[in-house]
Amino acid sequence: MGKTADRIDSELQIIAALQRGLNLATAALLLTGQITIIGVFVTPGGFRPSLAGPLTGDTRLEGINGNQAATTLIDVIDIGLAILLIADQIRVTGSFIGSARFTINVSGPIFGVPKPVPTLPSIRRESAFFQKVVSRHFNVDPEVFRQGMPFHKGSDK
Repeated sequence: MGKTADRIDSELQIIAALQRGLNLATAALLLTGQITIIGVFVTPGGFRPSLAGPLTGDTRLEGINGNQAATTLIDVIDIGLAILLIADQIRVTGSFIGSARFTINVSGPIFGVPKPVPTLPSIRRESAFFQKVVSRHFNVDPEVFRQGMPFHKGSDK
């Protein structure tokens, strides 16, 4: 392999490691009760459980009127999701950001949604879009992104 191919492979390995770390951190938050399932997004051909809790600015989901059976069922679902995250059967697929809170969405083939597999062109495109939006809406100088951003087209890092 050439230098460019080695660099691309290295960058994809870093992205895979970040994704794995995100999945394991999410599993740990589920197992410690910091986040819990709060809903499900249904999409064509599959679904995505949505997770939130005090850590994300929401309340922890529990059984109505202290219903222990419902709370136990929620805990079992959380443990199941954590196991699937640890086993890499599902992955963090995104986040929904709302006013003063956010949710973490997870899914995978077991729920009818393909595993997200990052590719360098898509990451570069999404990074450029993110930089453009942040620069425009949050008054951040675009030059800030050109210094040390590994996925920027002009970067040789």
